[in-house]
Amino acid sequence: MRKVLNIAGLGEVLWDFYEDERFAGGAPANFAFHATRCGARGFLMSRVGQDELGRSLMDHFKQAGVNITGVQTSPQKPTGTVRIHLDASGQPSFECSSDTAFDEMEMDTAWLKLINRLDVILFGTLAQRAAASRQAIRALLDHAKETVRIFDLNLRGWNAATREIVEESLGRCRILKLNETELQILIRAQKAEHLKPEVFLRGLLRSCNIELAAVTLGSRGCWLLTPDEEYRHPGYRVDVVDTTGCGDAFAAGLAWCYLHHESLEETAGYANRIAAFVATKKGATPVWNNSDLLNLDETEHGTTGR
Repeated sequence: MRKVLNIAGLGEVLWDFYEDERFAGGAPANFAFHATRCGARGFLMSRVGQDELGRSLMDHFKQAGVNITGVQTSPQKPTGTVRIHLDASGQPSFECSSDTAFDEMEMDTAWLKLINRLDVILFGTLAQRAAASRQAIRALLDHAKETVRIFDLNLRGWNAATREIVEESLGRCRILKLNETELQILIRAQKAEHLKPEVFLRGLLRSCNIELAAVTLGSRGCWLLTPDEEYRHPGYRVDVVDTTGCGDAFAAGLAWCYLHHESLEETAGYANRIAAFVATKKGATPVWNNSDLLNLDETEHGTTGR
């Protein structure tokens, strides 16, 4: 019998507001939701306001089976929100609220009790934009040395402050997840345009002691890279409605397969399947089962390399 895995998202939880409706969101929260769908115990470590938005968010994730004992409540700050605008191809643009509850997370006793139970923690950059939450996230990661830590760049712009957060976070993760645009940002930031992306990324893995990098490529699937091998998966054919949360769903599949010691090919296929299904629905956390994933068709065969 397989061990039950405990997989946590650490960072922002918020409501995604579209023109006429809202969906639960926040990359770490979406990750915890999809990890739960994979079969893990999903945990959310975040902070919401003492408001209707916060209460309804917690109801949503609790009903989805996500453990919310690591979610704090702020009496001063409101629950976070994002305004999402979709273009004709389902690609979103975001307007995120500022000075929210998830900007003042703190390292509390609930977090300390959870740390030793967790097999994976995913964290990103958005929840590190404010000093309080940045310090809390780093403190937790420092206590979680034996836990697999996934750093999801999930960039919303690039400046000196973001660069410091990224460089600090790269030294705290075992797995790096990013998209191809973010990879190009890192390459330019390091003035490494003369290097092929695979050469740059492999050098980054070795210098930061990272075991695996996962680069999402949108409709073209993904690219997984370790210091010694790589695999490219072409993705699946779907009718795209909304790509919000696809990367978070992908990360959940990635974590699930990594913990089960699956091959790069198996990992890429499973993670891409979840992401592709999510793209066919509006909102970042549509409910899915494995039967929903089996109907997706690969665009072509993937490729491997050393």
